[in-house]
Amino acid sequence: MTVDSYTITDLRKSSNDSFGFFYLLNNLDLKSSLSKRYIYSQNFITDRHELEYELNKIEETVSLLDKPQHDKIFLAVENRLSQVSDIGGTLQNLANSIMLSDVELFEIKKFAIIADDIKQLLNELHLVDLPDLTDVINILDPEKMRVATFYIYDAYSDKLAALRKLLKGKNANQSAELYQQIIDLEDEIRRQLCLKLKMYAQPLNIALSQVAYIDILLAKAKQAKNEHFCKPFIADKITSYKALFNPQLKDSLHRQGKTYQPLDILFGQYPTLITGINMGGKTALLKTLALAQYLCQFGFYVPATEAKITLVDKIMICITDEQNHLQGLSSFAAEMKNVNKILSEITANKSLLALIDELARTTNPAEGSAIVSAMLDILFERKICAFITTHYDNITSDCRRLRVRGLTDTDETVDEKNIDRHIDYSLVEETATDVPHEALRIAEILGVNEDLIRRAKHKMKK
Repeated sequence: MTVDSYTITDLRKSSNDSFGFFYLLNNLDLKSSLSKRYIYSQNFITDRHELEYELNKIEETVSLLDKPQHDKIFLAVENRLSQVSDIGGTLQNLANSIMLSDVELFEIKKFAIIADDIKQLLNELHLVDLPDLTDVINILDPEKMRVATFYIYDAYSDKLAALRKLLKGKNANQSAELYQQIIDLEDEIRRQLCLKLKMYAQPLNIALSQVAYIDILLAKAKQAKNEHFCKPFIADKITSYKALFNPQLKDSLHRQGKTYQPLDILFGQYPTLITGINMGGKTALLKTLALAQYLCQFGFYVPATEAKITLVDKIMICITDEQNHLQGLSSFAAEMKNVNKILSEITANKSLLALIDELARTTNPAEGSAIVSAMLDILFERKICAFITTHYDNITSDCRRLRVRGLTDTDETVDEKNIDRHIDYSLVEETATDVPHEALRIAEILGVNEDLIRRAKHKMKK
């Protein structure tokens, strides 16, 4: 799977979301369907200044939400946001000079009143500027009632008012011609209203996007507060996280009564090889790194207590459960095709974050370790920020090596029920070229057949 400067909708089409981005997106407290459409059109941001602006707006919003004196304001704003409908199609018809129906004119009037209410509520907070839609409201509310209803009012035409009054005193035979005159006049008034409103098509569209932005901004800020996310600082070369965590995995573990261990990690424009025991969270780490990068560059706070993140042009992920869309290919073939995509992007001189889980895991160890070593060499030479996890020994590449600490020493009896409590998921620098050999120990803890364990240990000694 590859990620370029594209929208969240594109990401949804290309991903099964095993890293948890859409888990967080779906839990955003958005108040309107309009905002849900707009958030999926948000771009993967690669421009530092644009991204810093977005992150600063979230920080500003969090600060405002933290002040109790603003509670009533934001409650009122959210109430108005919940009443907003997506009138994008109606505004498109208006811009294309299509005569609007009374329902569409009602939609514009209702939206203009709501947008104006939000503008007035947020006026003193200077959070987001909304266009002045007073003229739109006046056009559609000639009686100055400021009520979210619409019909062709008598106030639009003295002649219309007179014809309607006259119609009340006529019988059915007498009223047919009069009724037609009224319909023709109402149609003419609609045409005139649409001509007047077309002048405000652009401000209405701006207001629509800004109202959605306010809703999204509030939802992001509340998520940051409630989930204890942090504002990422945009770094030049080195990315670092303190207490990085995956919210979806953390929530899942908490529901099982288990504890989640956040991680500290620092890396730069070079490849890192990660080794460690099965059950050591290596795959989860890659997914969490992808999640944090996505969140940052789509303009969200990130799940950590501190984050300094280098922007990339593209994120590339090669994880086994991401490959099922490659129908008709073996696991190895699918993996090699993804690896080839990564290499093709490297030659294009793009800034990448490459995350590769268990590279060449389905081939024999001799060839597998050779492929891993060769890949690391290329990544090192091209100064690519990358992570590769492996169980292979004898990786000869000159790269940074990290190892999951793994099982801890304890006097407590370790069994299938409590093994998670005795795994240290933190990362340590590794200098050895061989990988940890703890599979048999874990198999014993999990109660695997004793004869199998005994025979395997015997063969290990040979």
